[in-house]
Amino acid sequence: MNQQRNSSVRRWISNLLFVVAAALFAYVAFAWYQERNDTTGQAPTPQSVPGRAELKTVHDALVSQGMTVEYGRQTVRIEGLTPVGQQLIVDGAPAYVFIFESPETRTDQIDQIELDAIELKTPSGANAATAELHSVSGSNVLVVSDGASDDIQQKIESGVGSLP
Repeated sequence: MNQQRNSSVRRWISNLLFVVAAALFAYVAFAWYQERNDTTGQAPTPQSVPGRAELKTVHDALVSQGMTVEYGRQTVRIEGLTPVGQQLIVDGAPAYVFIFESPETRTDQIDQIELDAIELKTPSGANAATAELHSVSGSNVLVVSDGASDDIQQKIESGVGSLP
């Protein structure tokens, strides 16, 4: 009698676990289908916080000026600045975005260097500049363009000036 009861309990537990597994499988299949058929497009840009711009924020500000902007693969350093410059290709010209902790930190560090005499260096220390450098700062960023035409530079200045 006891053995028959144990067999009945085991069968009941086995059936319960089968139902739970089937329900989990159905949920995963539904979630996978929903994700694959999501038609909302790109993920929304995070809300900008004044004085806390990020590379994506700078990218979007430059795109809003009517420029073609792509993410680059190169990083550079400027002696005297803590952050590393991250590359954006703006209408074919490289621009490097240095993101500081705050607008005050940016101001403090930029005041310590001469922007007219900066040198872009690769991580290995080689000169990364290929043409005349122009810089513009706003919010918590410094953007240094390398060989941008006057028209592109004006749009970069407008884009950086529009950052919160």
